[in-house]
Amino acid sequence: MAVKARIEGHAFDLDTLCELFSAGEPQISKENDGYYLGSHDLDGLIDDAGRLVEIASLLLRRVVGIARALDSSFRPVALTGQFMDDSDNGKRHHVVGAATAEIRAKAFAVGVVTTADGSPPPPPPPPQGPSYMQLVGEHPDVAEVLDILGKPSVSMTWVDLYKVYEIVRHNVGSDKALKAKAWVSDSDISAFTGSANRPDVSGSEARHARLPGASPKRTMTLAEGEAFIRKLVVAWWDSLNE
Repeated sequence: MAVKARIEGHAFDLDTLCELFSAGEPQISKENDGYYLGSHDLDGLIDDAGRLVEIASLLLRRVVGIARALDSSFRPVALTGQFMDDSDNGKRHHVVGAATAEIRAKAFAVGVVTTADGSPPPPPPPPQGPSYMQLVGEHPDVAEVLDILGKPSVSMTWVDLYKVYEIVRHNVGSDKALKAKAWVSDSDISAFTGSANRPDVSGSEARHARLPGASPKRTMTLAEGEAFIRKLVVAWWDSLNE
């Protein structure tokens, strides 16, 4: 990975990305002067600013989507517009226009693990991020979901969340097929769809302005709806990776 895109955001979020994408493709690394997104897709593009930003933006959006699905405290990060090329006897920087963002969030809890007899622990498992990213090339529905989850906004809307739900449901075949997977409970599905759709539950943020019938007995807040979608999406990805 000769060409890397510098990224910025809250250190907690950037460190989370380093954990999720510490190896593989793409890769997030912490270097002396900041955090960088590296990918073979960027190599050879240092003199093509438009294409460089286009590819880096797409990669980062999908990386952010995966992180959002795996970590409820994660908030989006952004490109700085600064790229590094270390392919030709040293490093050079090429600056182009790109949006920036500053976000606060919480990071994964990190602890030191030892075995009962004091021996060194086994090596950690490979980072989660790249295995989910690989699904993009095989499953267009995964790419579409990541484009939604990877939006730069701090939180999702009911419209965003319901689109993700519809994509997953369509991918498995039907409502009946989705419920048969048992990735989430029938009760959770009912509470999610009712809350997303009904203005008498979610007000002006709901997907519809008017709906007949009584309000559902059980509802979800928007935060609970996000948690539901994260659980559903990760279970779906895991099934695709089997």
